[in-house]
Amino acid sequence: MKRNKSYYKGYTLIELMVVVSIIALLLGLGISGMDNLIQWNKLNTTAGILSAGLKETQSMAFYQGVYYKIQFWPTLDRYRIYRQTELIQDIILEGIDLFSTNFTDHQVYFYPNGTPSMGGTVTLKNKRGKALYIIMTPVTARVRVSTEPPEK
Repeated sequence: MKRNKSYYKGYTLIELMVVVSIIALLLGLGISGMDNLIQWNKLNTTAGILSAGLKETQSMAFYQGVYYKIQFWPTLDRYRIYRQTELIQDIILEGIDLFSTNFTDHQVYFYPNGTPSMGGTVTLKNKRGKALYIIMTPVTARVRVSTEPPEK
């Protein structure tokens, strides 16, 4: 007796469901990892922009010989740069939480010689709770970005 071999060709419904569920699981893990990477990139980019903004503001105060001020708004996730009393820039942080600062009244002044009114730290957080610290030293206004909070 000869059997028809075409009966045994193909996949069963259970085999197809297992393959589809494995692919869905891998896609879910990949998307989660990709979102984590995107959030970390946003945080690093924002920290770099803020760090550069602090350095640039110090340079402008020194070269122009006038007072500059950076005012942070943690509740609004933005900061503003003033030349004396004139607003120059209003920067809104997209998708990043300007969590806190330890500057007095959330502002730092740069004197005409480029010296900051004080040193301090700005804490940025992304949606996943990861934080970066932008730390500015007093007197020299050296700015660095760190994953660790500064020593108290």
